[in-house]
Amino acid sequence: MTERTISAADLNLLQRERAAADRQYNDALTALDQALTALPDIPHPPPALDATQIDALQQLAPVDISAQDDTPGPGGGWRGWASRFVWSILGPPLARQAGVNQALISHLTQNQTPQQEMTRAISSTLVLLADELQALRSFQSKLIIWAQQVTPYVDTKDREVTGLVRRVNENPVRLIERTVGLVQQRQLAMKRELERLLAASSATDTDSPTPGGAAPAAATADSKAAGSPPPVSGSLDAFKYVGFEQAFRGTEADIGHRLEGYCARFDGASDVLDVGCGRGEFLGTLRERGVTGRGLDANPEMVAICRERGLDVVEGGAVEYLESLPDRSLGGLIATQVVEHFRADYLLRFLELAYHKLRPDSTIILETLNVDSWSAFFGPYLRDITHEQPLPPETLRFLLEASGFQRLELQFSSPADDAAKLETVALPNSCPPELAVLVETFNTNVDKVNTLLFTFLDYAAIGQKL
Repeated sequence: MTERTISAADLNLLQRERAAADRQYNDALTALDQALTALPDIPHPPPALDATQIDALQQLAPVDISAQDDTPGPGGGWRGWASRFVWSILGPPLARQAGVNQALISHLTQNQTPQQEMTRAISSTLVLLADELQALRSFQSKLIIWAQQVTPYVDTKDREVTGLVRRVNENPVRLIERTVGLVQQRQLAMKRELERLLAASSATDTDSPTPGGAAPAAATADSKAAGSPPPVSGSLDAFKYVGFEQAFRGTEADIGHRLEGYCARFDGASDVLDVGCGRGEFLGTLRERGVTGRGLDANPEMVAICRERGLDVVEGGAVEYLESLPDRSLGGLIATQVVEHFRADYLLRFLELAYHKLRPDSTIILETLNVDSWSAFFGPYLRDITHEQPLPPETLRFLLEASGFQRLELQFSSPADDAAKLETVALPNSCPPELAVLVETFNTNVDKVNTLLFTFLDYAAIGQKL
């Protein structure tokens, strides 16, 4: 079964594009929020016309003398003559002033009603303007809230569609997985039966004397290959390898923290086997989560350390121990930084036994160094002289699949130090197109080199027995 995977360089490019898109969206949202203006101060309406002054003017205005016949009549004596003389001088100006007063009062009276209507219109307009500005402010606020909800809305739609697709495909996919697993299990069963028949035939031939009385050389070589233990500690003394782990792999606290991410895979399980358990970091974490487990290690010093901590750990080789267990007796299996110590034939036998010893719906996790990373290969891998062979991620994943495991995935961990990575060149704000193309090409090549040199140092091949 072939699965298309995305390279680390492609993943880095997608992450940068996503970060740039998020940054642009946040900048636009910030600009939209800053464009939200405060409400201006609405001016007060003009004061109403004071009509009391017009009434006062009407009361103070003299009577129109031009409409009355108050001219002194002919009279005798000097008084009559004086009255006619004075009236001839004062009468015309008083008449004109009375006309002006009446015209002014008439004008003010006529404009009283329009002035009052204008005041009411201005007041109503200012109220309407204030309401419209408040409505605009409310609309802008709701627009910002809507913009903030766009991303969560799209994300929930994506999750909903993904869930529906998985719901539709769940049963057919599981049926296919189980079918493929059963076919591979049948192949492995036939292989085991063939090996049993060959072993029985070899034993029969051994019982029959050969010329010279010696057993066939081929049979002796096969028996040695099948039963030889993995050189986990090689020619190193056991206590020296404990010191090597402490010096180069990390302290117990460091290893325990790194392995915590695998614990959730075994929640609810029981009888989990930790192959190559070392100092028991993972077993201790399982115990804290209420998961029963047992450790296995070929190094007696490691076994002694674990037993001092009250952990259930046995000493022995991985294949030999699995061969001693009944089929379907394990609820999970994990081996961290172990399989790179196995020879090819030993690793294949280990995976085959692991499949038969695990119960259905059990998980297997095999963590090892990511030799696709040059930092990991030329550093931790070559540093340990007990390593037998490098295992690229796709190789180990294929071996799990060929052994019958399903739902395979690769989980990368221990990212390289960012400070050691090559740095890209920032593109100036304004530059010629030729320079922009050159900088982009350079940055792309830097990402490729960083992927080869400084990608994840470790990975885990994870599968399930269905």
